[in-house]
Amino acid sequence: MEQIGILLPRQTILEFAENVLKKEGIEVQILKVVENANAVVEAQEALAAGVRIIIARGLQATLIKENTNIPVVEMPVTIREIGMMILKAKRMLKKEHPLIGIVAFKNMFDSLDHLEELFDCGLRFYELKALEETRRKVSQAVADGVDLIIGGVKANQTAFEIGFPSLFIETGEESIRSALGLAIHMIDLAKMEKQNEAQIETLLDTSFSGIIKINAYKEIVTVNRVIEQLMGKPASEVVGFPIDKVIRGIDTEGIEGILRGSEELYSTSFSIGDQPLMVVGAPIQYDGHFSGAILTCHKMRGIERRDSEAAETKLASGYIASRNFNHILRQSPEMKRCMKLARSYAISKSPVMICGETGTEKEVFAEAVHNNSPQKGGPFLNVNCGSLSPQEQREVIFGVSEECRKGAWEIASYGTVLLQEVDKLSLETQYLLYKAVHDKQFWCNNSMVKRALPVRLMVTTSEELAMLLKNGLFREDLYFLLSSLKIELPPLRKTKEDIPRLIHLYLERFNAAYSRYVEISETALKAMEEYDWEGNLLQLEMFCERLILTAPRRRVEEGMVKNLLQELYPLIREQSGRIQTVLLKSPEAVRIAGLLDRYQGNRTMVAEELKISTTTLWRKMKRYGIGSKYEL
Repeated sequence: MEQIGILLPRQTILEFAENVLKKEGIEVQILKVVENANAVVEAQEALAAGVRIIIARGLQATLIKENTNIPVVEMPVTIREIGMMILKAKRMLKKEHPLIGIVAFKNMFDSLDHLEELFDCGLRFYELKALEETRRKVSQAVADGVDLIIGGVKANQTAFEIGFPSLFIETGEESIRSALGLAIHMIDLAKMEKQNEAQIETLLDTSFSGIIKINAYKEIVTVNRVIEQLMGKPASEVVGFPIDKVIRGIDTEGIEGILRGSEELYSTSFSIGDQPLMVVGAPIQYDGHFSGAILTCHKMRGIERRDSEAAETKLASGYIASRNFNHILRQSPEMKRCMKLARSYAISKSPVMICGETGTEKEVFAEAVHNNSPQKGGPFLNVNCGSLSPQEQREVIFGVSEECRKGAWEIASYGTVLLQEVDKLSLETQYLLYKAVHDKQFWCNNSMVKRALPVRLMVTTSEELAMLLKNGLFREDLYFLLSSLKIELPPLRKTKEDIPRLIHLYLERFNAAYSRYVEISETALKAMEEYDWEGNLLQLEMFCERLILTAPRRRVEEGMVKNLLQELYPLIREQSGRIQTVLLKSPEAVRIAGLLDRYQGNRTMVAEELKISTTTLWRKMKRYGIGSKYEL
C-alpha cells in the first residue's frame, strides 16, 4: 500500500479516482471527500496515520501547503478536460460563440492558452487569491457580460444563488492518473534519499576524521561522531547554528570563499578545545550553484611528551601562548590575507618568519600559529635577540653545558621557540640555529652532537633580511630555511581602514580603565586617520591613552589631536650640524605660536597684530593644532 492520501472536494471526483486506482492496481492509504474548512485538519490526521504525500486540488491544496509541512501533489485540470467543459457549456447555452468566465485559483489549471481559438469561444479568467473573493469575482464576471461561469464549489453556489448559469470544474481520470504517478515517483525518490542518507551517516560515523556539513548560510547541517566527541556536545545542540558561533576562531573568510566558489583548494587550521585540527574544505555544487560545503577535519597529532609533568612544568614556568587569531585587532583585507596564510602555516612543522614594523602584531601572529599547530600542547618560549650580546644569544638559546643550564631550545622541547629580532643574531648563532633546525645537530660541550629535539622555530624581524644577506650579515642557508613560510604584516599606514575601529576600541578601553567619558569629533578622528603612525598599533594605543588622561573636555577636537601629535612626535631635522626639533611645519603656524607666547595667550592682541578677527584666529589655531595651554 502506497503511503498516499487523496483528499477531494466532491464525490464525483472520488469516483474517478477509484476507477484510476482500480485500473492501475494501486492501493492508497487514504481516499476521501473533505470540505474546504476541514482540509488542513484532515491532512494533519493523515500525516499522523503514516501518510507521506497528499494529493489535493485547488483551494484545498493551497490551504494544506500553507498550513502544514506535508508534501502536496496538486491535480490541475488538463487542457483536454477544460476543453470538454467548454463544449458542455456551449451545448448548454446553445450559442456558437459564448463568452465564458472562469472563476478559480490559478493552480487549478495546467494552461488556458489557445482555448479560445480551439473551441471558438471567448474566455475571461478571474483569478482567486482567497476564497472570500469568490462573490466579488462572480459579480464582476456577470457585469462583464459573460454567458456562463465555470468554477469550484463556492463559485457554483454563488452563481446558483443569483440564478446564473454555471458549471463545476470537474477533475477527470487524466488529472488523477498524472498526480498519482508523480506522488509515487516522489515517494520512491524519498526512499532512495533516505537510503543514501543512511549510507552517508554510516560513512560519517565510521570516519576517523571529523566532518562538518554547512549550508549556504554557514549554518551547520550535520556533524559526525568525531566532531561531537571533540565539542563534547551532541549534534542536536549545534545543528542549525552558524558555524562561527559554535566553533570560535574558525576562518569565516575562507569558508565564505568556498561558498562563493572562489576557493577551489582550501585548507586551514583551527582548534576545538585543546585539539588542533587541519581542515580541508570543499564546496557542494548543484545545478551551477554552491549550496554549502563539507569541512573534513583531520586531527593534528600532538607530540607526546614522556615527561608526565609536562603540563605542570609549562604552567609553572609561564611558557604559554595565550593569544589566538581572534585577538588580532586589524581586520582589513590585507590582514585577513595574512591570517589565512598563518592558518595554513600552522599545519606545518617548518620554521615561520613574520616580518613587520614595530607594533604590527607580530607576536600575536606567532602565538596564534602555535595555538593552531601540533605544538599547541608544548611550551612557547619568546626570546628577544636584539637585547642580547652574541655570547648571551648562544647561551640563552642553546644553554651552558658546563653549568648544566638548559637553553630555550631544550626547555621548549615539544613546543615552539619564537626568536624576536632574528636579524640581530650573530653569524655564529645563526650557524648553530641552522644546524639545530635543519640537521638536528645540537651544540653541546663545545661540539656538535646529533640530537633531534622536537621544537618548532618561529622568528620575527622588522628588517629586510635579503639586504642583510647581500651585505654578508646574514647566512644564506638560514635565510632560505626561514623565508619559505613568510608572513609580511603591513604597517598601519597601509591599512588605514583599520584606524577608526582601533581608535574607538582604545578609547573605549581607556575610558573604562580611568572612569572617563571622552569622545572624539569627526574632524579629530580624520586627523588621526591621516597620521602615519610609524609605531603602528603600539604608538596609536599609547597616544589614545594619553588623549584620555589629559583631555580638558569631554569632546576631543582636531586642534588637541594635532597639538598632541606635534608635542609627542615632533619632526627632527639637522641644520648647520645641530639637531633641531620642529614642532610646526607651517610658517603661519610658527608666527601664530610665537605671538601667542609673546602676548601670553591673549587672542585679541594676537588677532590685532595679525589684522584678523579673533574667530579667524581661533580657526587657524584649531587647524594647526596650536596650544593646549591656550585652552583650545
